[in-house]
This record gives sequence, structure tokens and C-alpha cells, in this order.
Amino acid sequence: MKQSALAALLAVGALAWGGPQDPPKPPPAPVPAPAPPPAPAAPDPGALRANAVRPPSPLEGVYELRTRTIDGRREDGRARGYVAITRRHLLLCLVAPGPDPDLPLLRAGVRTWQADRDDLVRTEAKLGFFTDADGGVHVDPPGTAEIKRIEVARGLVRIWQDERSHLEFERIE
Repeated sequence: MKQSALAALLAVGALAWGGPQDPPKPPPAPVPAPAPPPAPAAPDPGALRANAVRPPSPLEGVYELRTRTIDGRREDGRARGYVAITRRHLLLCLVAPGPDPDLPLLRAGVRTWQADRDDLVRTEAKLGFFTDADGGVHVDPPGTAEIKRIEVARGLVRIWQDERSHLEFERIE
């Protein structure tokens, strides 16, 4: 009986340690690598060459409003504003007192620009708005084209609104 108990114990031990086992599981399938991000679109080589060849315009810079002339009358210090002119864009932000002290006149916008001839610049509205004397807000229709007279002289830029009204900005950058 001792032998049969020992045999049974050995049989159980053999099963526990080295007896039949579950079949081996295949290794998990490899996870595919994420797709590489798409390559950025190549810029137009013609535009790059044109910008590389074309020297910066004397207009390019950041300017602060110094004077405002309306219908031939110069107003110093009453209006505030900035204009930033890059190779292709003109960004403008102005505030001036209106007829009602509680309703300032505001003007802001982004335009593309290109030199037309002499001191004339062709612009096209991308985004812009202005307020009127009654506080109404008006949005510039995108794509609106204008030809502006812009003069550059010794760190100043003068943007003409008509023959008797202009804004004079001093370069700050």
C-alpha cells in the first residue's frame, strides 16, 4: 500500500510538473507601424524665386500713427493707430474720437498689396471693418480692390485717403 500511495503521489507530481500541457500559443501578431504623416505640400517654386529675387520694399515695416489730416486740417494726438506692412500684407488698426465722445471711430483690416506705379499701391481687402459716427459697424466685402497713394519719406509713411486727407505713420520697427 505504501508503494501504491507513492506511485500515485509520483504520478500526480509528474502531471503537475511535466505532464501534458496546453499547446503553446502563437506569438501575438505584430502591430503595424502607424502610417507616416503626409509630406507638406511643396510651396510654389516660382513664388519662392520671386520672393528671393525681389528686394524688400521700402514700405515694409511697422509704423505708429503720428498725425491725421482730415480735409486739410491736421489733428495731432487725437487718434491712435498702427500699420504693419509685410512683403504681401498690410494690417491696419486705428481708433479716433468721433462726434459723440461715447462712440469712437474704429478701423481695422488686413489687405494684400502690390506696388502699382510711382507712389500708388493696389490693395485687396481680406478682412476689415469700420464704424460710422452713429456706432454702426460695417464690414469690408472681401476682395474689394482699391488703389491707394502711399508715400515713403525718412522713416515716415503717409497713406492718403483722398486729396486733402491722410494718415502719417512713423516707423517703429
